[in-house]
Amino acid sequence: MTSDKNGSQDGPAQPLLSFPVPVAHWDGLISGGPNEAAVGLASRPEAWATHALCVTGPARCGLTYLARAWAGRFGGQYMTAAEFGALKLGALDGLAGGYVALDDVDMIAARRDEPLLLFYNMIAAKGGRVLLVAHTGPAGWRTGIADLRSRLNSMPVAEISQPDEAHVRARLRAAAAQRFMKLSPETINYLVPRIDLSYEAIETLMDRLSGEVSIAGKAPGLALARLVLEGLDEDREEDEGAG
Repeated sequence: MTSDKNGSQDGPAQPLLSFPVPVAHWDGLISGGPNEAAVGLASRPEAWATHALCVTGPARCGLTYLARAWAGRFGGQYMTAAEFGALKLGALDGLAGGYVALDDVDMIAARRDEPLLLFYNMIAAKGGRVLLVAHTGPAGWRTGIADLRSRLNSMPVAEISQPDEAHVRARLRAAAAQRFMKLSPETINYLVPRIDLSYEAIETLMDRLSGEVSIAGKAPGLALARLVLEGLDEDREEDEGAG
């Protein structure tokens, strides 16, 4: 999933310990509300209107996890923009009959638009399926090839929206577990109505909280969570004042 960094005067923006990237499993997806339609459509590639589906969403919403989980579920191949960029024509042809998830496709379209067009056509000819994920929709992708632009704009697009409170609650639990922490129900109940309804806000909070836990050497209780949230609010107010 996409990562962003925020600085802090009171502590590290990132946890002091390095945590492994979680293995993406379809059953591990947090589905509902903001991403229910996108996950539901991605789960039925045989029902897609075309051989391709694009899923978009805001920063840190879980697009990479979704792409990896989808590839794993259907025995396909997950590829980053850099990995796709290194492929030769023969390798593209070899992948076209299967299931392929391409991450950060806007970067691929901008840098390797001709191979992307060729691969798109190969997938269509060989009956494969390609899941494209990016933070912006196809209309905003840079490409100088009119045929590619036309194909991208004609495929179905499913959008993941910012989280509602129920999704924030589930994401807080998942983000804590990823960092080998456990939040008490009391702590979660305190945070949910006070945190911004955005994936970036959730992950930034949990990054900061993980760092403070590493410093304090104790569990992330309500008092510590309150201090971290207040510190983030102060940082934001300072940034707004400076702007």
